[in-house]
Amino acid sequence: MAHKLLLSISPGQTVVGLWRGTGRGGGEFTRCEAFTQDDEGLDAFAAFLKTTGKVLCRVAVDTVEEDYRFDTLPHAGGSDRASLLDRKIRQYYRSTRFVCALHRERTTDKRRDDRYLFTALTNPALIDPWLAELAKADCAVAGVHLAPMLSSGLLARLNIAAPRALLAIPLRSGLRLTFHKGGEFCTSRLTRPIPADAAEAAQMLQAELINTRMYLSTLNFDALDEPLPVVFLDHDDTLAPVIKSLNEGEGEGGLGAECQVIGRARIVQYLGVSPRLLDVAPETLYLRQLAEKPPEANLAPASITAGYRMQQRQKTLYAAAAGIAAVGVLGAGVNLWRGADFNQETLDAARRTAAAQSQYKEITRTFPAAPTTADNLVKAVDIYQNVVKAARTPNTFMEIVSRAVEPSPEIYLQEIAWVHGGVGAQAGAQGGARAEAPATPVAVDGLRQSGSIAGELRPFNGDFRAAIAAIQGVADRLSRDSRVAEVTVAKLPLNVNPEQSLSGNTRDDADQSGAAAEFRIAITLKPNV
Repeated sequence: MAHKLLLSISPGQTVVGLWRGTGRGGGEFTRCEAFTQDDEGLDAFAAFLKTTGKVLCRVAVDTVEEDYRFDTLPHAGGSDRASLLDRKIRQYYRSTRFVCALHRERTTDKRRDDRYLFTALTNPALIDPWLAELAKADCAVAGVHLAPMLSSGLLARLNIAAPRALLAIPLRSGLRLTFHKGGEFCTSRLTRPIPADAAEAAQMLQAELINTRMYLSTLNFDALDEPLPVVFLDHDDTLAPVIKSLNEGEGEGGLGAECQVIGRARIVQYLGVSPRLLDVAPETLYLRQLAEKPPEANLAPASITAGYRMQQRQKTLYAAAAGIAAVGVLGAGVNLWRGADFNQETLDAARRTAAAQSQYKEITRTFPAAPTTADNLVKAVDIYQNVVKAARTPNTFMEIVSRAVEPSPEIYLQEIAWVHGGVGAQAGAQGGARAEAPATPVAVDGLRQSGSIAGELRPFNGDFRAAIAAIQGVADRLSRDSRVAEVTVAKLPLNVNPEQSLSGNTRDDADQSGAAAEFRIAITLKPNV
C-alpha cells in the first residue's frame, strides 16, 4: 500500500509520522520523528523528506490561534449556498485563507435554516514554512485540519458514550480541552502546560476547568449546575494522583465535574498507539486518528491541495484506463472464444456436407442411365411449364357466347369456331369471312383466344329490320363483356352496306317467308384471358 506522511504542528514542535497502510483500514507507523520549531528543525525536516519521496500528506495543527463559531444561515443550495458561505467566511476571517464551513444540522423551526460550524486557523505563519518544505519536495497535501477536531474519533475508540464530555489531553504546547456533545465536536481551547508539581498541577487544573465551564456556559453549550464528565488521557501515567486530589478536594474542588483518567495501558490497547510512539510525543494520538479517519473540516485552500487533486484525477484516469483495458481484454477473449466456436461449427458443417455428398454419390450409382443429359431435361421441363402456362380451353369463350345469346331465344346457332393462337388465325376460324384487326395489342406471348359464331333466326317472317336488331343485340352484349377485345358482325341477313350496288326484279315474288336470316359474328378476346 502507498505511504502517507502525517504532520502534527504545534508551537512547541512538529511531529512527523510515516504511515504505511495495510488495506481494510489498517496500517502502522514505519517512522516517527519530532522536529523543533526553528531553522534547524526545518532543515532536518527537509532532509527527512528526501528519504520518503513523493508521498501524500495530511497536516494537523494544534495551536491557540484557532477559532470556532456556530452560526445559522437560510437554507439554500448550489451557487446560492456557496455565495452565503463565502460572504459569512469573509465577514468572520479576513486575514487567513485556512478556513472551513462545516454543515451540522437543520433547525427545527418553521424556516428550517442550516446550522454551520465555521473554523479557521487565524495565524498561518505557524504552518507556512512546513508547507513550503512539502511543496519543495513535491509532496501532495490532501488537507490541513485542526487537531482538536480529531478528538471525536478518540472518544469513540475509547468507548466513551456520554452525552456530554470534556476531553483533556496534556501536550507539550499545553493542556488541550475539547468539549463534545452527542459525540460531536463543539469547541476547544488550549491552556498552559500542566506543572510538574502535583499541588500546583491540581490548582492549575481546578482553575482551568472552572474557566472552561464558564466559557461553555457563555456559549450555551453547557449549564453550570449539571455535572460534566472530564476525561484525561494520561499517556505517561503521571496524572492519577493529581486527578484523585482534584476529585477529593474541598470547597470548589469538586467543580461540578466528574474527572476520569485513561492511563497509558488503556491508550495503547484502545487507540492502537505503541508506547514507543507515545514516548516520542503525545501528538501521535492525533496522527493515528488522522491516518485512519481525517475530520470532515478541511481548512486547506485550493492552492494547497492542487497537487492532491491532480493525483486524484490521475488515479481516476488510470482506473478508467484499467477498466477499459479489462473490458477490451474480456471482449477479445469473448471474440476468440466465439471465433473458435464458429470455426468448430464450420468444420462440423464441412464434414456433414462431405458426408452428404458421399452418400448422394453412393445412391446415384444405383440409378439407371438417363436417356439424355441434365441440360436437356431442364430445357424439357421449362418448355413443359411454358406450354402449361400458355394452354387454354374454349370454356371461357363458350361462356361469353352463352351469356350473349341466352336473352335472344330466336337465335339458333349452327356453328361455333374457336382458336387459341396468333391473330392471323382468326380468319380461318371465321369461315373465310374477313375480320378487322383488333384494336388492342396482342398478348406478350403472341397468343389470344378468338373465334366466330354463325346461325340464323327461327322463325323468320321476312322482317329483316327485326332480325338485324336481334343480331346486333347479340353483338352488343358480346362487346360489353369485359373479357372481349373486339366484336365484328361479319354477315347479316340483308346487306345494308351503302357502298354495295342494288340488283333484283320487281316481278319476283315478294313473299319472303321461306327465306333464312343467317348471320356470322367474329369475336376476339383480350390477351391473357
